[in-house]
Order: sequence, then structure tokens, then C-alpha cells
Amino acid sequence: MKLTPVGKIALLIFVCGLAFGGWKAWERTSGSFSLPGGISVGGDQGLLGRPLRVGIVSWPGYMGGITANNGFKPNKTCIYWNKHKLLVEFLLMEDVDARAKAFARGGKDGVDIVWSTVDFWANELPGFVNNGIKARTVMQVDWSRGGDAIVADAGIKSVEDLRGKKISLALFTPSHWLLESSLENSSLDESEQAQIVKGLVGKNASPDAKTDFVSGKVDACVVWEPDVSDALQKRPGSHVLLSTKTAANLISDIMVAREDFIRQNPEVIKAFVQGWFDGTVDANRNPTQSVKLLMDNEPLYKDLGAQATQDQLSAVKWADLADNTKMFGLDGSEPLFDRIFKQAGSAWVHRGYINNAVTPGDAKDDKFLRDLYQQTTAEGRVVATPKEEFTFKPAARAEKQSARPVMTRPVNIYFASGSATLDPNGRQVLDQIALTAQTYSNAFIRVEGNTDNVGNAAQNIALSEGRARAVVDYLVEKYGLSRDRFIPKGNGPTKSVASNATPDGRAKNRRTDVMVIPK
Repeated sequence: MKLTPVGKIALLIFVCGLAFGGWKAWERTSGSFSLPGGISVGGDQGLLGRPLRVGIVSWPGYMGGITANNGFKPNKTCIYWNKHKLLVEFLLMEDVDARAKAFARGGKDGVDIVWSTVDFWANELPGFVNNGIKARTVMQVDWSRGGDAIVADAGIKSVEDLRGKKISLALFTPSHWLLESSLENSSLDESEQAQIVKGLVGKNASPDAKTDFVSGKVDACVVWEPDVSDALQKRPGSHVLLSTKTAANLISDIMVAREDFIRQNPEVIKAFVQGWFDGTVDANRNPTQSVKLLMDNEPLYKDLGAQATQDQLSAVKWADLADNTKMFGLDGSEPLFDRIFKQAGSAWVHRGYINNAVTPGDAKDDKFLRDLYQQTTAEGRVVATPKEEFTFKPAARAEKQSARPVMTRPVNIYFASGSATLDPNGRQVLDQIALTAQTYSNAFIRVEGNTDNVGNAAQNIALSEGRARAVVDYLVEKYGLSRDRFIPKGNGPTKSVASNATPDGRAKNRRTDVMVIPK
């Protein structure tokens, strides 16, 4: 059939329209579209040639990445594509075991990058290494600031009250670390701690631990948001015993990738990290949009509703370059990552969960962060957060003089007879105690000095207070901690824990108690 001039024009318009429609479809999707008749036309798949697959759980701390990607699905109307030519797909993986297997597989059938926390990574990485999988963290994405908590029934007022109680949690996750850290910083002895650990009701995910608590099967659960709020609402009389609002420098989410993937795709990792920081800026700028993205992409938040989802955002601090500077020591300071990772690794070995700890240097690859830090101009370079991020009002400190601590850590610091001067051994002990003050960074620390009953009681009280002040002075001067946080107190012989009739008993009574008092 011969086309008339009008027909030719109509055909041209049709073909142009088809081409334009196909181009718009390519823009909206992963870079490919189909013509009528099923003919597939390939398109640009970005830096990786396919979507980067990232495994996460339901948790408000991942907003930087979700915002950068404008949701979970790969698309080209987002920061990741427009600024970095990277397609990204986020996948919910609540089951810890399934997540680990997907990470081990990698690629299109698994995940390329996956969530972890510094403490969890110290537990998990040795197992990967033993199976021939080397992997490293490439960035910090948040601090938990109330999003992880020990939720307990009304009768449990302190960590020491967990003695003999049943506790449910997702094993080896941040929940497990929150409990482990709490036990280590309590006055519970080794056998009492071991008994609690032996009786744990282990689960694969936070919602399962919450369900045990709500149904009354256990006395306490350790969970993360939104399960914290849900547990409090559904079990009458329950309360937050301890959370990362107090232990504000304890749990930090990170993103990890396998070494082979990092080596083969350095530009992808660079784009992923930079895009996440870009998304963090936008998320902080527009929390309403963050709420919408969570509700549009995760069924859990859709069920919670806008207000409850909005409330979840206050439970985390999204990490930017400043936080990563402090975490990885980009400015030459001591990396927080190394301290937390070593502390957690030592705890997991002590409990027998792992045989050998991995060194911090083998668990991280911070070159992408360091490059980004160096590329930032001197005028615009973001500096590390001060050692003391939180403020403490003197009036509030006065109110905590006799407040019940959430945990008490007895410390044997030996002073010469009649002296309040620290010797080298005492300072070495305090270097370990400093970790408690740094980790529970949003809490008051009451330091109570105690003595045996030898000598005048009034003099002993004055001496014990002097020793408590010596402890505070050392921690403040060496570690830059705020003096407003500390409450030195002298008890003299009034709080004996053993008989003063024997040398051994008197030695036990000459102790210093370090108490964590929530604000």
C-alpha cells in the first residue's frame, strides 16, 4: 500500500511518539523497555550494570539510603541515579540467618551490601572468614539513640534485678549486645551473669522476642523499634529498663560488603557512600518526606501510621561525615570503631560464641571515607563531634545524689592507707572504667567511695569522698568528659559488702562503685 503525504506525516508522528514513550519508560524503570510485539530494548544500567542489592531490616536508621534512592525499588528519579549514576534496590531481611546466607551468595541472587552493627560485626565476621568470605565495613549509617531497649515488667528496676529472670532477644544482634554490655557493667558476678545468659530465650528477629514478652512467656525482652513501643503498649505495667538513649555510644549501624566486591567495584562503593550522605542531608531537611517513604515502602510503618512513624525518627541519629570522622578517626583521633569492635569481640570470645576475635583493621575499609574527607575543603570540612555530645545541668545532677542506679559496677581501686592519691595500678583500672562512661554517654555517673571499718568513721567518710573525687578528676582530665556528669560521694564503711573481721573482707569493702544513673 502506498502512503499519501498525510499518511507519511501521521506515521512519522506515531513513530516519534512511540520513541518518546519508550524513552520515558526507560527513565522510569531500570533502564530497559519493550516495544510492541515483545521486542526488548536494553538501556543504561548504571555503574554496576544492574541494581546494587542492599539488605536491611525495618529500622528508621536507614533513612539516608532510602531517601537517596527515593524508596526501595531501583529507579532513575533519585539522588543515587541523578548524582551518581547508580541503581539501588533495598530488600527487607528480618531473619538474621537468611540475611547472612544472602550476603554469602552475593550478586543477583543475594545481596551485595548488608546492614550490621559494630558489635554484631565482631560476632559475625569470624564465621564468614572461617568459611572463606572476607568482608569489611565501609561506612557508619547511624547511632541508636533510644531505638534499642531492654523492656521489662514492673518488678525489674535495675540490671541486677534480671537475676533469675527469663529474657527473650534475637541472638547475636544489637539486642544481644545491649544486654551483654549491661551485664558486664553491673554488680552481678560471673556465675550470676552466666546463669542469665544460659537461660536466654533466643529468637531470629526482634518481633519474635517482643511477642514472647507481650504474651507473658518471659519477664523481659531486648528489642528495637518499633517493637519497643509496641511491647510497652501491649503489656500493661511494662517499662524501659535501659535503652540506647542512655547508652548513646553503644550501638551503631554500619554497612558491610565483601572484599571481592569492593575490589571489583570501587566506584560503586564510592557512589553508594556519597549518595547515602546526600540522602542523609535531605532526610534531616525533610522529616515529613522520610515518614512518607517509610510508610510507602514498608508494611510495618504503613500499619503504624504517620504519627507513630514520625515518633520513631527520634530514636536514631543519622550519621553524616562528622559521625564517620569520629567513628573511623578520619581526623587522626582514636577510632570509636576500633574500641567498640574490640570490646564486643572480647565479650563474644569470653561467652564462647566465637573462638577468636578479628582485629579491627581486618574488619573495616575506610579508604572511601578518607578520600571523601580529604576532598572536602578546609573551610567546609566537617569536624568530629566533641567527646561529650550531651549536656548535663548541675541542678539535675543534684537530684541524682540518691537516685537508684540502673546498674552498678564495683571497681577495686587500691589507695595507700589514709591516701586519696591514685597510683599507676589505679589509673590503669580507671582506663577500663572510662569505657563505661564513654559508652553510657547520656547518663550521670555516680562514683561512690567506700572503706573498711578501720579507723574513725567520720574520717573514713571524708577519705572515701576524696577517693571518689580522685577518680572523677582522672576521668575528666584524661578523657575530656564533662565534670557535670559526675557525682562523687563518700560512704565510708557504711556500705560494707563483706565482713570486716577478716583481711579479705576488709579488702572487698575498700572498693569504688561506679553507678549509671539515667537522665
